[in-house]
Amino acid sequence: MKKSLVPAIALSSFALLHAPLALAGDEPLVKAASIDLDGDGKPEDISLEAKEDAKGFSYVLKVGAATVNTRSDAEVHGFVIVDIDSGDKRKEVAVHTGMTDHDSYDALYAFDGKALKSMGSVHTPIEVKGNGIILSNTWQGFWNRVDKYVVDAKAGKLTHVPQEFYAVGKEAQVRESFPITQTRSDSKPVAQLAKGSTIQVLLAVLLPVKGQRYKDNAYLVKSSTGLVGWVSESVLTSKTEGLPFAG
Repeated sequence: MKKSLVPAIALSSFALLHAPLALAGDEPLVKAASIDLDGDGKPEDISLEAKEDAKGFSYVLKVGAATVNTRSDAEVHGFVIVDIDSGDKRKEVAVHTGMTDHDSYDALYAFDGKALKSMGSVHTPIEVKGNGIILSNTWQGFWNRVDKYVVDAKAGKLTHVPQEFYAVGKEAQVRESFPITQTRSDSKPVAQLAKGSTIQVLLAVLLPVKGQRYKDNAYLVKSSTGLVGWVSESVLTSKTEGLPFAG
């Protein structure tokens, strides 16, 4: 049985080492590899075993003698190697779970030569360019929200970098006239958008929904006359057309 694993590990290593060390949705996910993670010049054997039982999904990640056994909120599909900081000699393992816009995540792990340490998880797809930053992309129906994460060197954890606003940059046509307001929390109008006019959706801000775990979006909109104001997601999506909704 040991012999039968060698070709799989070798092929996995070849695929990972000859692909860019960034995960943007196109790199092949694997279940086994042999790669130097801690920078000591010696490759570690890496394996991932996905499990499913009556309680849901889980996985066992092994790097050398180090093991992580944890539950997952979604189906486990494989891992890819990323290099968060090309200035050091280390690389990280990103375990991919889920397949939809809602449940797709990467759980990232660092290996120090003895133990595996969870760095946290981020929504996928992610971009890793070796500059110590991870960009996480989350589809918001008609635009893509980009979140930034950096590594807290002392804690060895991913830290989210807050943004007050998120860039949207989409155009739409007004199907039914509606007002845009001075702030996102009041109803004082800046302008009444004309039916048939073209607007630009500039920015979004996340707003908590009372009694719910999720957050809603409010949007900063520029009118065809150059005036800027806020509108709720429900009004924007129901009274315009041309926004690039998936499907």
